[in-house]
Amino acid sequence: MPTCAALEISLSGPAYALPVRRFLGAIFRGLVAALVRLYYPARAVEGAERIPSGQPLIFVLNHPNGLLDPMVLRVVTGRPARFLAKSTLFSNPLNRLAMDAFGSIPVYRAHEAGARGGDASRNDASFARCRAELAAGGALALFPEGVSHSDPQLRPLKTGAARIALSAEAEHDGKLGLTVVPVGLYYERKARFRSSVLLVVGEPLAVAPLLADYRCDEHAAVTTLTDRIEARLDEVVLQAETRELLEGIARVAAWTNQPVEAEPSDALAAKHQRARLMVAAYGRLRARDPARVEAIAAEARAYARSLRRLGVRDPWALELRSPTLGAVAGALATLIVAAPIAAVGAVLGWIPYRLAGRIAARITHDEDILSTVKLLAGSVFLIVAWSAEAIGAACAWGFFWAAPVFAAGPVCGYVALRFEELWRQAVEAWRELRLRAFHRQTARRLAERRRALADEVARALNDAG
Repeated sequence: MPTCAALEISLSGPAYALPVRRFLGAIFRGLVAALVRLYYPARAVEGAERIPSGQPLIFVLNHPNGLLDPMVLRVVTGRPARFLAKSTLFSNPLNRLAMDAFGSIPVYRAHEAGARGGDASRNDASFARCRAELAAGGALALFPEGVSHSDPQLRPLKTGAARIALSAEAEHDGKLGLTVVPVGLYYERKARFRSSVLLVVGEPLAVAPLLADYRCDEHAAVTTLTDRIEARLDEVVLQAETRELLEGIARVAAWTNQPVEAEPSDALAAKHQRARLMVAAYGRLRARDPARVEAIAAEARAYARSLRRLGVRDPWALELRSPTLGAVAGALATLIVAAPIAAVGAVLGWIPYRLAGRIAARITHDEDILSTVKLLAGSVFLIVAWSAEAIGAACAWGFFWAAPVFAAGPVCGYVALRFEELWRQAVEAWRELRLRAFHRQTARRLAERRRALADEVARALNDAG
């Protein structure tokens, strides 16, 4: 097996190294994009029409989910934005290959970069690369909070995004046409495999109008642009005083907003819009009538306890029309047909799939990077397992069995994944149907409580103005 040093020589030494690196980078980008789509099957953009085309852009985003945040931006918007990454991620040839695949630009921090960490010239070179990318009409993805976190509110912004934007525009005498685009990232359950993500695009900021101020007083102009970026991010990032409050408002928003009979991503966008309205109204109403706000919150908590006790995840299911016989038969037929293939996928991938979750939980307790670790660990463990199984098949049955067994791993594994999801949905549907059929009074009371809560929330939103 080649050492890291040998790998570095093979990737950087010969004349053919650049095409090889480009080829490997393209494969890696495709793999990561596929994994992001697999991890977050429901993806949506709210306000996509606000993203300008044909001009240089700086996306500024909140940073709740580690290295997945820039990947999600690239996959969902289709814009190949380059991003700044801490220098320690370029510490070995394999990491550099991964970072270079996305055009990542290193940024050096004094507490991470060793003896030269405080050498400003290293970051000057990185910022020069940022300006060159923008001059070529490209896009950058910057996270002005400076660190990934799971806080319920934005952290104070760093000035780097504003400095890069203004210096890039200044190099071209205000003719670059650079636009700063604020984007709020909202993950329904960011560390849960097969969950949802929403990107909320805010009102763009043109940089050129601040150029005159920048030439007169660089510090003041950078501060002004940073403040404007923060204000625009405040408008698109769902925030609250505590995580408990934020999660509670998101639940109540789902319970009290009419379900969207469309794609899951559309439902997520509708719920997010509702939650933003509720967060804003919460602050105004609490200042005027805190007792009323607490009464609504107490009822919401009690309702949540009732749902958990009865095993009901979606109270709307108790009020919607029961599925038709044809739909039930179709779902049952799908499960029967998929079961044998899913069984093969479960056998081939169950151990590495479960192992990845356990290892990730041991490696980190930080929720903001847990999904990143899960995705990477799961990918490595599954590929290793499928390769070992292919080698075992070749040894047991002959060389020509290796390729079919390896190919069966991802194909049957995906069928197993979908089978598990369909089975879970079927169990939940049966639980809800049984509750409606055999415990009608309980189902009726739950529906009445949900409607009463929705009416009270609607009145509170109206009174809050």
